[in-house]
Amino acid sequence: MLTKIKIILLIPVIFSLNILKSQSISLSGEIFEYATYYISSFDFGTGATSVQIFRYELSSDQYPASIKVRFNASMVSPAIGIYNEETIISIETEPFELLAPIILDNRDLSSETSTIFDLDTPPNPVNLNGNIIEILNPTQTDAIMQSVLTIGQIADGEYTFEVVILSENDQLLASDSRTFLVQSPASITLESPGGALSDTLDNIVYSTFPIFQWFSQSCNGCNSFIRVAKFNPEIHSSVEEAIEDQRVLPFDQSEEWYFIDNVNSFQYPPSDAYPLEEGNIYCWQIMKTIPTTSGPEQMFSSINSFMINQSGGANTNTNSAMNTLLIALEQAIGQDQFNALFGSGNDLEDFIPTGQIEINGVSVDESSLNYLLNQINSDAYQIQSIVVE
Repeated sequence: MLTKIKIILLIPVIFSLNILKSQSISLSGEIFEYATYYISSFDFGTGATSVQIFRYELSSDQYPASIKVRFNASMVSPAIGIYNEETIISIETEPFELLAPIILDNRDLSSETSTIFDLDTPPNPVNLNGNIIEILNPTQTDAIMQSVLTIGQIADGEYTFEVVILSENDQLLASDSRTFLVQSPASITLESPGGALSDTLDNIVYSTFPIFQWFSQSCNGCNSFIRVAKFNPEIHSSVEEAIEDQRVLPFDQSEEWYFIDNVNSFQYPPSDAYPLEEGNIYCWQIMKTIPTTSGPEQMFSSINSFMINQSGGANTNTNSAMNTLLIALEQAIGQDQFNALFGSGNDLEDFIPTGQIEINGVSVDESSLNYLLNQINSDAYQIQSIVVE
């Protein structure tokens, strides 16, 4: 009889230990970043979003599992007077039973009921009933709306998005968060080579592999593209017309742009492009694609023009009587240093290059030297010292 009592008493103890075993929830996925967040993508009334901000696969090491999902969005935006972190919206689902892994997408969360299906076979329906826990106070909302009316998008600032998985009694089971710096992309400013078409003779390039440089604000997910075209004054009335005509870069005329990643400089390539020819005028332009909550947007630079120097040809500037290599050298080392070496009464007065060129003891041709000088002109290389032997 005593033995039977012991067995009966051990069963509930073992059962209790199984209940106390911790549950492990896995959250596998990511929160997506955009360069621009348009206010039209958010519904402050229901907490719904029309653009994908996060996507996760949610699973458990044991089923069924009763859980809740909370999504928090907060911001700091000095541009509209928000200097401390403020909650934009916090929305939490009512507890629901997880019978198999599910795909969790922010677009399924709102104060309205939505039904998704898990990854079981056959799939089970899962009802998500959301409740708004906290929302931006009306004063801050007015500031955001004023900004929206002005620029049509969420103000610049730091935005934090957080996904939290909770048990029925609010125990933290899993979470993930990311903070993004949102800045309205500025315009693209071309720096070199070239300038206005009317100033082409003042924008001569001494290499057929020039380095293109520009400035634009960096942004995650942005991509840069370039295109270069020959300007023919006999058939083109403007650089806009030339750049839309046959391009020398990209080589494939079915492509309008050449992809160069998210960078601010690019050297003309030896392949995938037509060679640049001496004496010709060329124009170039940069485009960036920017990820936004309303889809990719394009930003265009102005169009610059330049001329490839023609060896032995006449130049219209004050150095027209000089060898073209000396002109390039003067641009590389600066007029004061050049005059100190080649000016009247100095060591290299009346010096004319013979065509025998060496760089670090290795014989090179004129185009190689022009390339090196162009690297110096574009600040890719820097001169430490100059010695005359």
